Amino acid sequence: MNVREPAAGGLAESLAGHDRGRLYLIVGVAGGRVLLADGASHKAEAPKKKNVRHLRLLPLFYPEIAERVGQGKDENSNIRAVLQRAADEKQRRENSCPKTM
Repeated sequence: MNVREPAAGGLAESLAGHDRGRLYLIVGVAGGRVLLADGASHKAEAPKKKNVRHLRLLPLFYPEIAERVGQGKDENSNIRAVLQRAADEKQRRENSCPKTM
């Protein structure tokens, strides 16, 4: 599945910058930039702004968390848990697929 447009509650992987390879939860979109949170260094209250061209949008969605963040609720621990599960799943997939040259 290929995600084309960023949406609140979706997951994204950074492709450029010092945070390359890091997973984020999309908490909003503003002015051509995507607002990202990881629950640790970039909390939901102060999300990171990143150009959508520097992201790979993943086909995983957690709209209930993004909705609660929009209501002003503290969801940083839930964001960290979701991102950890996604990272574990990504790692498991990478380890199970044989590498070709």
